[in-house]
Amino acid sequence: MPGPSPLCPSSAELRLEHVAFAEDLITITAMGRRREVACPLCGVRALRVQSRYTRTLADLPWQGVRVRLLVTVRRFRCEVPGCVRRIFAEPLPATAARYARRTCRAGALLEVLGFALGGRAGARLAATLGLSSAPGTVLGAVRAAPAPEAPTPRVLGVDDWALRRGQRYGTMLVELERHRVIDFLPGRDAATVVAWLRAHPGVEIITRDRGGPYAEGARAGAPDAVQVADRFHLVHNLVQALERACTRHHAALRTAAHTAELASAPASAAPSPSSLTPAEAAPTYHGAAYHRAQRERRTRRLARYEQVVALHRAGYPIKRIAGTLHLDRRTVRGWLAVGHFPKRAPPTRRAPQLLDGLRAEIAAYYDAGGDSAKALAAQLVALGYRGQRVTVWRALRALRAERPRAGGVRPLPDALPGRTPTGVPRVRVPSAQASAWLLRKPMDAQTPKQHAFVAALLAACPALAEAKRLGDAFVRLLREHDAGAFDAWLAAAAQSELRSFACGIRRDEAAVRAAITSPWSNGQLEGQVHRLKLAKRSMYGRCGFPLLRARMLHRAA
Repeated sequence: MPGPSPLCPSSAELRLEHVAFAEDLITITAMGRRREVACPLCGVRALRVQSRYTRTLADLPWQGVRVRLLVTVRRFRCEVPGCVRRIFAEPLPATAARYARRTCRAGALLEVLGFALGGRAGARLAATLGLSSAPGTVLGAVRAAPAPEAPTPRVLGVDDWALRRGQRYGTMLVELERHRVIDFLPGRDAATVVAWLRAHPGVEIITRDRGGPYAEGARAGAPDAVQVADRFHLVHNLVQALERACTRHHAALRTAAHTAELASAPASAAPSPSSLTPAEAAPTYHGAAYHRAQRERRTRRLARYEQVVALHRAGYPIKRIAGTLHLDRRTVRGWLAVGHFPKRAPPTRRAPQLLDGLRAEIAAYYDAGGDSAKALAAQLVALGYRGQRVTVWRALRALRAERPRAGGVRPLPDALPGRTPTGVPRVRVPSAQASAWLLRKPMDAQTPKQHAFVAALLAACPALAEAKRLGDAFVRLLREHDAGAFDAWLAAAAQSELRSFACGIRRDEAAVRAAITSPWSNGQLEGQVHRLKLAKRSMYGRCGFPLLRARMLHRAA
């Protein structure tokens, strides 16, 4: 069956001779078509055939069946007297590369699978398609592929990424106008950025974060380029300044938390005297903080139970009650099924194994009036105890609960500092970080409890109220690109709790002004970094920098 055929990779180089079909293999026999071939060294065409040999190549599969190409390759003899290359093999550039074991189109398929899936996953899919290959071979095709050429961008985005978080970092360069990754650099220092910018002159705008190395590298590598600070990082630095201000005014946070708790607590939150035992109803304190916390938890749980009962009597279904009070539906259903406030069973206590043989000594020490875990632990060590002191303290605490001494519950005045009266729920004070984010959170997105806390905080601390006003004004400057009000804002911020944030902006004032007036920012780089993380996870985090760079650049192209 001679003549050109689409079964051959290149009909201009090969002539189809024979096709043999087996159960799991198709064998195609072909040979070269050209009568004369130029010598690769001197370029003179050679006509004399010295010998022939058979070259075996793996080709694209057909319907999942492997295809093997047997090519009869001729060796030509160069008859130019001065040529050093006397004998050379017939080249087949459109069919297969030199020394290759597969055709160019089969190698292109492996390259695509490697860029899309990586080594092992690409090899598994290639085997399913009928092109068997090892994971290392797939990755070799990825490494051998030439890097795509990218023109020097006019608007360049610079950001860092982690090859190994906390240890090794790199730099990503993105052409913002075309949303395309153009290069990856090993390291995130200024020298790396300077070298790349000097090798690619012509960048007009550079967007970056607030980090010093990128600012220094942009100034040294492209002094005529306009630097634009990233607006997201500016807002993040603002929140950090608010967090430092909240840390300095922690007393105001505590006052606002108590005020908001009293304002938002419903009337049913206070436990009725009939539901408490005489010991709980009395304004007393227990000697151990553990039992105080236990009573406080019971008070909060009782208030939540009464809210469930009130909503159920008002006709609310169980699903809506659970969603309103942030409870599990099974908890609500169980509380309503019992019909009264369910008391928790006391926890079962068992002595630790290290103290199993020393129970008599511990009981004798406690009955003799001893109450120091440190002294008891010293005695038990002499008897062979090898555990920690906290284990002994827990054993003493269990004895106090089982056999309390007379006077174990002591009445104390309500104004004793550092103590919380029985029956008054403990108020959770938001941290400085949480308070800073609440100050930045829009009012319409806050819950009623958050809104009450923010209002109480602003009323209790005028300095934080001024910081919030300036923070909102700065974000409004960024959103509305109002550069005219920037100087007045900067002067006011320098005299407020945001003075450190204002000092940082003065050091980078040109880039911040460009962030206010320019439409460019580093927002799309965060998406590119996310794509990079997905590529890393697809290679199970074991990829090196060259392979990761090759995959990302070809994916961007």
